[in-house]
Amino acid sequence: MTHDKSINPYLVLVLLSTFLQGSSFVATKAVLVDVQPLWLATIRFMLAALSLLPVLLPRLLRARRDEKVSMPWLQLATIGLLQTTGVMAFLNIGLTSTTAPMAAILMASNPLLVAILAGVVLKEPVRRQAWAGLAISFVGVIICIGTGTIVNGSVGRGELLVIVGSTCWAFATIVSKSFKIHVGPWVLAFWQMSFGSIALAFIALIRGDQFSLPSSPTTWIYFLWLAIPASTGAMGLWFAALRIGGAVRTSGFLFLCPLFAAIINFVIRGELISWNEIVGGALIAIGIFIVTWQRQSLPSRATPDAQLGEIQ
Repeated sequence: MTHDKSINPYLVLVLLSTFLQGSSFVATKAVLVDVQPLWLATIRFMLAALSLLPVLLPRLLRARRDEKVSMPWLQLATIGLLQTTGVMAFLNIGLTSTTAPMAAILMASNPLLVAILAGVVLKEPVRRQAWAGLAISFVGVIICIGTGTIVNGSVGRGELLVIVGSTCWAFATIVSKSFKIHVGPWVLAFWQMSFGSIALAFIALIRGDQFSLPSSPTTWIYFLWLAIPASTGAMGLWFAALRIGGAVRTSGFLFLCPLFAAIINFVIRGELISWNEIVGGALIAIGIFIVTWQRQSLPSRATPDAQLGEIQ
């Protein structure tokens, strides 16, 4: 009974997070018409961090008055530089010289990178069933997007930059798990987005990118969704899920992002889901089931009370 109670909140957290992350692809595509890529990422995560202040400010002030509380600034900055700056900078710059489908495929390699790094760095056991599930899900993502983009594509500068961005995401997942920072997931999300957006702004200034803002009410709606639910919500829920589940198991759910993006695109823009997206989505679901079932068979690393105590 206790085991079931600990699983349900985890599934809710990780499904909500991946849904919001999937929606960000649709919103980003709409906003990029008006805003430069790096400035979009900068404003997006800066506003996302500021949106948390009304809730977190009393807690942050209370922690500052408590002499026993020491904020792990170096660790928070490291996560921010990897999770926000590294991922978004390399991804957005890479998108200037590669296609969005190709970038999505390369970013979907993140769970495979996490599985490798988790086995080496965290010593998390990755059994054959987990590898099989990850492989099946990755094939599903490729089928969803279309194999033609791989057959006709070539690995160039853009593809290499996106691969580096995906690697930054994998390292961010590993260090977030290995640091074991004793702050709530929303506090962690606030500081890593703050550090990450400042670094993104610095990079945009160095590159000489022209600053701009959304120019229409519709674009502003997309941008506000991107900045708050798809950033603040997704980040906080992701860190909370990561603390409860293992790095490999949680990252396996990232394969749902392209599927959620396709569904949202259909609802908003009326674009039909193709046969390859249906087949690919089925493979994604099968792969995630295999990864989740395998990880559930391992002993839990935290008690339910400890898990709930970290979600604050």
